[in-house]
Amino acid sequence: MKQFFKILLACFSAFLLFFIFLAIFLFSFSLGSGDDSETVLKNSVLTLDLSEIMQEQGSTNPLGFLSGRATSTIGLNEVLKSIEDAKTNKDIKGIYIKLGLCQNGWASLHQVREALLDFKTSKKFVVAYGEICDQKSYYLASAGTKIFMNPVGGLEFKGLAVNGTFYKGAIDKLEIKTEAFHCGKYKSAHEPYSMEKFSDANREQLRNLIGDFYGEFLMAVSQKSGLDTASLNQMANSGMVKFPNDALQHKMIDGVLFSDSVENYLRHEMALNEKDKLHFISPDSYYAAMDQDDHEDDKIAVLYADGAIYDGDSKDEIFSKRYTKIIRKIAKDDDIKAVVLRINSPGGSALASEVLFHELEELRKKKPVIASMGNYAASGGYYLSCAADSIYADKNTLTGSIGVVGVLFNLTDMMKNKLGVTTDQVKTGPYADFPNMTRTMSDAERNWIQSYLDSTYILFKKRVATSRRLTMDQVEELAQGHVYSGKAAKDLKLIDAFGSLKNAISSASKKAGVKSYSIVEYPQNSDDLDDIMSSISGKKREEASMKRILGDDYAMYQEIQKIKSRQNQIQMVMPWILDIK
Repeated sequence: MKQFFKILLACFSAFLLFFIFLAIFLFSFSLGSGDDSETVLKNSVLTLDLSEIMQEQGSTNPLGFLSGRATSTIGLNEVLKSIEDAKTNKDIKGIYIKLGLCQNGWASLHQVREALLDFKTSKKFVVAYGEICDQKSYYLASAGTKIFMNPVGGLEFKGLAVNGTFYKGAIDKLEIKTEAFHCGKYKSAHEPYSMEKFSDANREQLRNLIGDFYGEFLMAVSQKSGLDTASLNQMANSGMVKFPNDALQHKMIDGVLFSDSVENYLRHEMALNEKDKLHFISPDSYYAAMDQDDHEDDKIAVLYADGAIYDGDSKDEIFSKRYTKIIRKIAKDDDIKAVVLRINSPGGSALASEVLFHELEELRKKKPVIASMGNYAASGGYYLSCAADSIYADKNTLTGSIGVVGVLFNLTDMMKNKLGVTTDQVKTGPYADFPNMTRTMSDAERNWIQSYLDSTYILFKKRVATSRRLTMDQVEELAQGHVYSGKAAKDLKLIDAFGSLKNAISSASKKAGVKSYSIVEYPQNSDDLDDIMSSISGKKREEASMKRILGDDYAMYQEIQKIKSRQNQIQMVMPWILDIK
């Protein structure tokens, strides 16, 4: 017993010392994180690294390293505000773009590109340089004054494509049978599990979609090179541009240089000596140094709906219970005069989408709600936007997909033939064990599910018809699960206008009748201690371990987890996060 108390005391002392250390660390950090923690030096250059991912909502978590997370993530809005402010900041002499392999969406890149074009009116330079430049990077860099590349680097110019991953072959090998249901011939979220390639209808809509994106891309290249889009398309199809010197020959870039020569070029543009040090500052550091005017009593809330839509409660992505609490909190805050719903979502659970739609409708009874679409606002994401007073999107926003889908699996043969496991049932009625993954579905059960999908699809179309002031027949022509670019959505009246988050905020302020206001963002960033305790509990360590073990296959693991979480649920979702590149 005496030994037990010694061990207990030692454990208690260890925890006490840990929390004392943590308190000292937090206190020290708070002292060193005042307004003067970030400064902009004279002769600075704002630097955009295109290999970094711009999240919809930026965050700062200085203790993130303790939980396996990044200490900060840059938000798209912060990048745009930084570029806008740097335009008139005498200490910022220009912008330097680091080219690379870009993983950001086309809508986000278009917004940044527009900001760069506006920045150039200040007569400050916008110089891009890199060793590798993919098409997304080039699209953004084309807004610059100069593009330089390493002489032995690589540049992509080959046209756009969408790649889909299909799991039917693996499912067949495992002797798993798929039961797929959908409303709308273009609704293709079931295809990865029920087909081995794109359906003809899906191929048709994807061809039209990337055609719109490609047209926008070629226009940007044309503005830079002076070549017409038809000639550029021929160049891409024939593979004429593979290396920097090819791009230089066709005036797509301005020179082939090594990095030291580019730095000397920047010094020349800034009238500095060769030995003078260049001061580069990232958008997140610059944004932290900006004077944040957030002292107004009247507020406009920006509610970020970023990720897939799920039932339940979690801090990751869009979970109905968590967002219900947030929306009701916003509704009760009298200082918040209007709300901008920033959507970046491929959709998800039909039930969760309807629950959140109801909450947003109740919110709109108390204050204006304006929807602003990011890279994705499809299916359930578009469903949410229909609760707003008006909808803004980018030309490159992927939206629409008005349809419903459900996928169920029959594991009977796999369990019996692969594992030697069989099941049996005793029930009071034919539907008592429905849905059931361990037996074949009856025709009556299939009709039951299809009727549920049909009623959900009708409700979806009603939401769209009311929001967009269209008839049900008009909506049916636009629906069928069809995915559109923002450009096409504007022509079809599925959105009201092209615009950024800034435009949506301006619209919200006008509708609310407020001229001076501050911005509050939701969901609010979690406390640093939340991440630390999550790490201590093992959740983050488990996630990090899975990423390390599986490597590139981690995406497949995540897909399996999503299948499990969506089992027996009706979905308003796209089949993939379409990576158009």
